[in-house]
Amino acid sequence: MLWIVRHLPLHLVELCTAVICFFFWIGATPVRKRSRVYLEHVAKANGKRIPLLATYKHVLAFALSMLEKIRGFQGSIKLNQLETQNDDLDMLVKQLENGEGAFLLCSHLGNMEMLRSLTGYGEKHTKNDFKVFPVVDFSGTSKFNALLRELNPELMDQVVDANSIGVDSAIWMKERIAEGNLVVIAGDRTSANSRNRNVKTEFLGETANFPEGSFTLAGVLNAPIYFVFAIRKNDFDIRSPYEMHVVRAKTELSGPRKERPAKIKLLLQEYTGLLERHCLRHPYQWYNFYNFWDKSID
Repeated sequence: MLWIVRHLPLHLVELCTAVICFFFWIGATPVRKRSRVYLEHVAKANGKRIPLLATYKHVLAFALSMLEKIRGFQGSIKLNQLETQNDDLDMLVKQLENGEGAFLLCSHLGNMEMLRSLTGYGEKHTKNDFKVFPVVDFSGTSKFNALLRELNPELMDQVVDANSIGVDSAIWMKERIAEGNLVVIAGDRTSANSRNRNVKTEFLGETANFPEGSFTLAGVLNAPIYFVFAIRKNDFDIRSPYEMHVVRAKTELSGPRKERPAKIKLLLQEYTGLLERHCLRHPYQWYNFYNFWDKSID
């Protein structure tokens, strides 16, 4: 993977990826079934049928996102490839300019590594220097993460292991935010060690489980909260520009502790509303290949 990204033209990289993904897709029955459950929810919400080879396209879009990460970590993606929206980006930039950090809730939709790889090469909207500290579950991606470390060891050293968060790491993250940096976590994937710590909410027409820990951490850190998405405009073209969406959360988690569960639910509903909207526009770019709604897939 690393060799073809470094040495082949991007159109050949995409061709190689499409061929490899096709043979993977043929043999990956559990992946096809889980993908179909999600795509059926999208199709129903859009009032359409699932397109031909939809689960293959879903796998292909995911593979292209892995190539994007490699390109980002080797500095091949530039800030001018991001198209900003009429949202709250200026508010976040102003905070960073004032030396104030923030807590970002991202997702597995699009390229959640985009912000980190850009800042790692000095590609920023701000004059002030700041760092991005992502909270990541490494349990299922050890080989790929080793590849990213080979490309850019410094960026990988800024990662917090989602499976080992405790009091000390929470204090450490709070200090990084106080220094004017960003802490980022995905709000749509339960950790392997906390599958039972979920919050239920309506998503794509049915009750689904979202990780409680991501939203609880937002309250513990007590920092301004933003929802961030970076999405390829063209689902299957890694040369495509990216849409960068930045939205300030309306829900504040400060206040009496007894009100925290209700506020976390409101924050989750804000988040899932945005995630659902983007999934309906770019369904192939939400990379959740597990049984998100606990549906029977036999």
